[in-house]
Amino acid sequence: MSDALLAQVLDRLNAMDSTLQKLVEGQERLEREQIAIRQEQEEIRKEQQEIRREQQEIRKEQQEIRKEQQEIRKEQQEIRLEQQRLRQEQDSLRAGQTELNGIVAALLHRQDETDAKLEALAADIHQLHREFSSLKQTVDRLEQKMDSRYEQLSAQIEDIKLDLNFIAHRTVDNERIIYKLKEMLFR
Repeated sequence: MSDALLAQVLDRLNAMDSTLQKLVEGQERLEREQIAIRQEQEEIRKEQQEIRREQQEIRKEQQEIRKEQQEIRKEQQEIRLEQQRLRQEQDSLRAGQTELNGIVAALLHRQDETDAKLEALAADIHQLHREFSSLKQTVDRLEQKMDSRYEQLSAQIEDIKLDLNFIAHRTVDNERIIYKLKEMLFR
């Protein structure tokens, strides 16, 4: 009868050993998955840093565009002042001098060139504004994707932590049972 009991205890110990081995393998698998998740997190951090660098570059470009716009506005103001001055000169020159009609015609031609330049500058500014809007939308989409991915990873990490805590507690419980069984066997 004691041989049968001993055989049953040994069978149970073997089954527990097998279960413990499976738990150890599961824990090792979880540790590998955790390492993989940490690597993914590091890659995401690198991507975030790259996106931040790109955002800084975009901000610098925006500042440069703003400076250029200010310079263009100054030039436009100067051109407007120039146009007003030219109109005043035209009014005074029309009073009499036929010989100065050639000069007035040259000034009008110059004014047309200036207007064409202004239109070209306005078109360039409009194009820059569209490109800036497009870049801003792209940055916003990237930030939304990063936020979504970060939340997903955080939830997965929390789940893994809970699973690891559960496995650790189960392992401790199993080790207590094995210890108690060994004590009972070797008494």
